[in-house]
Amino acid sequence: MSEIKLIGLDADDTLWESEIYFAQVEEKFLELMDKYSSDGDLEQTLSSNEITNLRLFGYGVKSFTLSMIETAHIASQGTISSSDIELIISWGKELLQHPVTFLEGVEETVRSLSKEFDVFIITKGDLLHQRSKIEESGLDTVVAGFEIFHEKDPESYLDFLNGLGIKPENFVMAGNSLRSDVLPVIAIGGRAIHIPHDLTWDYEKVSDERAATSSYGIVNSISDLPQHLALEIR
Repeated sequence: MSEIKLIGLDADDTLWESEIYFAQVEEKFLELMDKYSSDGDLEQTLSSNEITNLRLFGYGVKSFTLSMIETAHIASQGTISSSDIELIISWGKELLQHPVTFLEGVEETVRSLSKEFDVFIITKGDLLHQRSKIEESGLDTVVAGFEIFHEKDPESYLDFLNGLGIKPENFVMAGNSLRSDVLPVIAIGGRAIHIPHDLTWDYEKVSDERAATSSYGIVNSISDLPQHLALEIR
């Protein structure tokens, strides 16, 4: 087993809550749209628009908010009121200002791992928002550093590791998303550990068949991560 020289930790829904707040806003949005549209597939339409818009707007709250506005305009056939558009925008602002809420065991685990390994927080999305969350969490003063990717794909991980002079086989990534935190790292010859979260954005889901073709670790909680890594080192 290769020596672990760097551990990467995902941020949203691995270190702190994120998807739950998007889900709450989406529920309010669907309730708002009831008076404009009887489309029973509006939730799927919003999801499709959001995924389509990723190429233009990237990840994060701003993209989600613009996608809600676009979906509202289309579903209402242009009749949505300016006051309701303003309401949607206010939900986006609330998401951007939501305080960081750690998942159970995060602070203790990150501090523990950082005493033994070089640990980086590796996330993706809106640069300003993600950076502000990392700094608000206080974990930026604990870990060796952080990196905000435009996309978590094999190429981005390789570029990041090459910049640090770390070989993929000496890297371990842990996070809640199979699509972003696990499979790309496995693809470049690194190791990955899945920490499932109760809520997963549709875009981050992968088929069981695709997941089954890759070998990776699974822990129920980030608190279990140090013990899992200790077993790997033996």
